[in-house]
Amino acid sequence: MAGPGIRYWEMARVLAAQQPVTLVAPQPIDLHDPALRCGSYTWGEAATLTGWLHDADVVVANGFVLLGHPELAQIAQPLALDLYDPTPLENLELFRSRFDEQRQAQHQQDVALLECQLAAGDFLICATERQRDLYIGALMAHGQIIPTLADTDPALRRLIDVVPFGLSVAPPVKRHPALRGVLSGIGADDVVLLWTGGLWDWMDPLILLKAMPAIVAKCPTVRLVFLAGQHPGHIQPMRMPIAAKALADELGLLNSHVFFYDQWVPYIERVNFLLEADLAIMLHHQRLEAVYAAVRSRFLDHLWAGLPSIISDGDAASALVQQHHCGRVVAPEDVTGLATAVLALACDRQERQQCREQAQKLAIEYTWDRVLLPLSRFCRNPYRMSKRSSPLSKIPTVDDKPQRNDAILQLDHLWQLQPRESKSRFPFFNKIKQFANTFIRWYVQPLVEQQNVFNAAVVHALQSLAHAQDQQQKQIDIVKERLEQLVRDNASLQQHVADMELHLCDIDDIQTEFSRRLVQQESSRDTQL
Repeated sequence: MAGPGIRYWEMARVLAAQQPVTLVAPQPIDLHDPALRCGSYTWGEAATLTGWLHDADVVVANGFVLLGHPELAQIAQPLALDLYDPTPLENLELFRSRFDEQRQAQHQQDVALLECQLAAGDFLICATERQRDLYIGALMAHGQIIPTLADTDPALRRLIDVVPFGLSVAPPVKRHPALRGVLSGIGADDVVLLWTGGLWDWMDPLILLKAMPAIVAKCPTVRLVFLAGQHPGHIQPMRMPIAAKALADELGLLNSHVFFYDQWVPYIERVNFLLEADLAIMLHHQRLEAVYAAVRSRFLDHLWAGLPSIISDGDAASALVQQHHCGRVVAPEDVTGLATAVLALACDRQERQQCREQAQKLAIEYTWDRVLLPLSRFCRNPYRMSKRSSPLSKIPTVDDKPQRNDAILQLDHLWQLQPRESKSRFPFFNKIKQFANTFIRWYVQPLVEQQNVFNAAVVHALQSLAHAQDQQQKQIDIVKERLEQLVRDNASLQQHVADMELHLCDIDDIQTEFSRRLVQQESSRDTQL
């Protein structure tokens, strides 16, 4: 599994402790847990998902699923959508090398998907507070944060809350060797620097390779290992693994000080690699994807295994490293600063040990049962949020009526076939053409008349359809206007009812006060008597 698969597997296991859980995915699930009911569906085929949804009381879904299954936005059950990955920002990097037309089409799809996600979810979850601010801005821009919503949920935590990636409560236990003694060139006493995440195009392993000659010159025992296996899903192929391997070869470091582990490491096997490393590293470019990325799952593995981390500044992980002193933070694209940070940790066992202890303390805050508390609360007591925009609100559309009318008008002028008369400068040729036209007209005229009748019928039919469409649109507009008036009248009636209830409360208070004073007067009179 990659990050999303890990996230939903662990999420399902935690939620199964409080209620029955069914976990379905577009591919068959080959893991087993007696607490879970597992299944699969076919991406893009609504019927294969409908059966699983039928018996559900509440649905939790990756927001990206709406792309293949937009019908999910119309289900009757409360729907929690996971917006852990800001897709529009990630795809800015993923499709950076594509043609402009393809990038623009992808961007339009991503924006439309985000709009659908924000409108469909009764409860939204994201990965960081910074992401939450981003999504709240998007909700506000689309008019979905209205006064009544803010009145009932001032902090908007019932609408959107933070659920980061999590970690196992159980401590890591090594099962078998993974690097030392397995990859030729890595010895028992070497300092292993492990790149734990994927070599995605938005990450920056090249800056690390450029720093390696300076690192090796001062500390020859450093060995850099990239976990560079091909992503197990149907993700866009990455250029970075090829570029990184080519640069390592060009620098003369490949398979001597820099190694590429080319198989995807299974989830349960990653612990063997983590526990054989001395340092862990993840670097990125200074781009929007990094700024609003989640606390990456592989960085959290650093904490779980107690590994000191070297992280590029600017993302959520770097903030944790700085705050909790569990590694070093370097400026993006700073070769010298990066070499200095690696050498400092590689050569100082005491600092590494301090970072290990701090990382293990921080890991406790990210156990799955802790990070999933907001989602657990929603699933225990699910709710439907009132729609943040009126279902009768008009969706802007392109008005094609003028274009339609012009086309019908042009057909009205052209429907009748007419022979064209043309004269030559030579009288002899004119007589020949006149004779030929007379003969052809005698033979073709019935067919022309039949065609003209057909053309006239088609034009008249189109005119009738256009008229009927205009009348239908007028009726729709009238119905919409009346429905909107009913909504306004209903709101006004509800306000009147509320005012009357207020007045009735006032009358009750007056009656109560009158009765109290009457009792006081009677008591006073009895006393006087």
